[in-house]
Amino acid sequence: MNQEYHLIYPTVDLFVYDPQQGLGQTDEQINQNRHYFWRKIHPNLNQDYLQVKDDNLLKQLATLENTEADYVELFVPEKVENFQPDLEGYYHALQLGDTYALQVDCSLTNDNISKPLSRFQDIAKNIESRIHHQKGKIGQTWFVWGQLEKIYNTKEIEAIAKQCYLQINPGYQGEIHLQPQGNFLGATAFEIWEQPSHWTDEQSLKNSLHLLICLFPPQRSLDDITKNIADVYFDLIRLFCYRHKILWAYHQSRKLKAKLKTDFNKVQNTVKKISELGQKLNQGKPNLEELQKILTDTLTILSHYAIDLSYLDEQGHTIKVNLNNYQKRLKKIAQENTHSQLQFLEQFSEFSGEKYLQQIDTDYTNLSPGLTLLQNLISTIQGTIDIHQAKSDRNLENFIGSAGIGLGTSQIASSILVAQFTPDRNTPFFLTTAFGWSVIAGLLTSVVTWMLFKKIRR
Repeated sequence: MNQEYHLIYPTVDLFVYDPQQGLGQTDEQINQNRHYFWRKIHPNLNQDYLQVKDDNLLKQLATLENTEADYVELFVPEKVENFQPDLEGYYHALQLGDTYALQVDCSLTNDNISKPLSRFQDIAKNIESRIHHQKGKIGQTWFVWGQLEKIYNTKEIEAIAKQCYLQINPGYQGEIHLQPQGNFLGATAFEIWEQPSHWTDEQSLKNSLHLLICLFPPQRSLDDITKNIADVYFDLIRLFCYRHKILWAYHQSRKLKAKLKTDFNKVQNTVKKISELGQKLNQGKPNLEELQKILTDTLTILSHYAIDLSYLDEQGHTIKVNLNNYQKRLKKIAQENTHSQLQFLEQFSEFSGEKYLQQIDTDYTNLSPGLTLLQNLISTIQGTIDIHQAKSDRNLENFIGSAGIGLGTSQIASSILVAQFTPDRNTPFFLTTAFGWSVIAGLLTSVVTWMLFKKIRR
């Protein structure tokens, strides 16, 4: 049976991140993003977007934002609130560029009496209920911390960290893999994070867990601990934001890759169709209508493919920017807290550069030739259509030209015959000898001329 450990002033912070606006989104989509974020702390908005009746509230909240600013305070706590008889906390909402950030802090009322670790589960459930069990689209991080009631050895501290994890993720049945421990603000620190089980699934990304645990030594002053934590909150909000934007960009890149592969398979099927049609064309059986349809479908694929390939490249750029920002912010935290050992947090940036960034670069390189193939395919189809259209147009020109000459010959012949063999006034013209011979002369001339045209233009 596991030993039950206790902590003084157990506290949980949840950092939640949502998109404020995405690449190419409309005003309506941006307003939906706004609703999804604010419904976490505004009861009047805790419903589906289409059912929101208080649109004025969303308009009012929109005035708090500034799309040109890197940092905007949207909701600043005036004081700590009483959440339950022995729980207290606050909300803090920010706009960080194109991202919404929400911090929900909750702790047991401080009475300097140690509490069992099981209270972490009560605190976490309270936080989830206060944001109406909404998860961050981009991601979320749990920050669990407290003060040890006495001195423990390394194995005992690791056991405490694992029990903290199980309070935040009580349904977990597997083995808990702690990252190498570090030192943060004088606390023994652990980071636990899981990659999504399915990168293309948005819900899988939301459910992936990221947890930072800090266990402060008993000899520290609690006032000193809480002050140090309060001073670093802003840096942590930014650090975790960069982290989740890296994962969000990689998630988007996996969806784009799947779409690009599907379109590329369509291109390969189109190439087979063109090959089959080519055999019919060689046999003199052109099907221009089918070629026109294939051309239209291929142009649509080209449009989607070019846009998705561009977006894939953009996701790689997003990872580069946020990876750089993550490293800078971590360096800033280390410089301001010289006794901290943050190598355990640096592992994420190293892994992201080697795994996520390189994977996107490889995918872009492998999928880019598909754009050239599409462009060449379209040129081939268009060229084939133009050739057969031109051939059809020449045949029409030959016919019109020969018919014109034939009509001219018929008119001349008719004039000569009428002059030599004047018809009876009572006989209809189309029954006269002159008319008959003129028609024969015109037809013969048209046929001979058409054959000559055809032979000359080959």
